[in-house]
Amino acid sequence: MPHLTNADKEFFKENGYLVVRGALSQEQIDAALDKVWDSLEEDRNDPESWIKKGYRTAPIGGDDAIRGTIYGNNVFEMAEEMVGKGKLNTGGGAGPHINFPDPEREYRAPLGHLDGYHTPTNGVPKGVVGSFTLGATVYIDTVEKHGGGFTIWPGSHKIWAEYFRHHDLDSLPGGVAPFDLGECYEFTGEGGDVCFWHHQMSHTAGPNCGRNVRIALIGRYRRNDLDDIKFDTPEDMWKYWEGIS
Repeated sequence: MPHLTNADKEFFKENGYLVVRGALSQEQIDAALDKVWDSLEEDRNDPESWIKKGYRTAPIGGDDAIRGTIYGNNVFEMAEEMVGKGKLNTGGGAGPHINFPDPEREYRAPLGHLDGYHTPTNGVPKGVVGSFTLGATVYIDTVEKHGGGFTIWPGSHKIWAEYFRHHDLDSLPGGVAPFDLGECYEFTGEGGDVCFWHHQMSHTAGPNCGRNVRIALIGRYRRNDLDDIKFDTPEDMWKYWEGIS
């Protein structure tokens, strides 16, 4: 039985993202949360140890408890319902992105980017453009408004699709838009909620002005044939999405 409705797919097609609540079991949530906290130097039971620690990733994305949040479960099946059964590579992970709180910080709307473009700090080599098909951001604990949530620009996937019909794939320094993308949307929710997002969706982590640590497990699904098609910019941007087109 399908997990996604036609309305879900139409929403994704129009907006470039889809939020699904309660996609993970409590057992999956607890196992992933324990693994993340075990990897951190901060004290899970001492909120004062979390304050103003910045932003960090944890190198445990391949651990079974972490990787299992987006592969081999309902979340992966939902991704296949959009891209196509058997079309996605299963060799990736789900890197934990830790956004520590600063309750003294004033919230300001952040600036988004596209993944895969070189900056001096993100590890992408200059002259190389990374690519994927569909992102999945999974929460394993509560994320409140202005609490560092994963932030996206609805509809930007269509703007970028049009842009890349007229510009080279490597023409975007740092992946930052040279034009206005409109209002952003901050993904808030509970452990087990997931936000799927198109690979050409501008996104970022919002500022965490709360008191709780925001933990997001972020996976990037790739089509098995992505290296063959990543420079293709068809008129129909859903040409390679069997469940959407």
